[in-house]
Amino acid sequence: MTKSFKYICIALTALIFVSCDQYPSLQKYYVDSQASTEFIALDIPASIVSLKEEDASEETRETLKSIKKINFLGYQITEDNTEEYKAEQQKVKEILKNPKYQDLIRVGSGGKSLVVKFLGEEDAIDEVIFYGADKELGFALVRVLGDGMEPSKMMELAQQVNIDDDSASIQQITSFMKNVSE
Repeated sequence: MTKSFKYICIALTALIFVSCDQYPSLQKYYVDSQASTEFIALDIPASIVSLKEEDASEETRETLKSIKKINFLGYQITEDNTEEYKAEQQKVKEILKNPKYQDLIRVGSGGKSLVVKFLGEEDAIDEVIFYGADKELGFALVRVLGDGMEPSKMMELAQQVNIDDDSASIQQITSFMKNVSE
């Protein structure tokens, strides 16, 4: 093997390792967690979300159309799964440390926290991630997937949104939240 060929092979190998994302994927975490009985995992179609007001602005209607899907993942802490809960919570925190997830909101107090992050450009978000945790109840991870979502318009939309309570997905989330709060 020639010396220059060795250097090319070493350079290509180094490039491959450097270009690999060192952070685990949120999508992979969702998929892996769906198989566990400890989690409640739901894919919620955007079609169950509608507007409360029929006279909502065209801009608000367009914002709603930018949402494609909502993923929900919840983990309820119990006396029997405290260590597993801590391990799962650490996995989520590691994933969300990835610099590709930009901070939008971060609040916490008294063992409760909420982190909102996003993927994409500030004026054209592709994914919004909500991570809420309570040290006594568990955590929930929600991904809102879309195309070109705008944070300010999403906040307006949140005030005018109506969710179909009859949906099986929403009923499962409601049941999960009731169990967590008991």
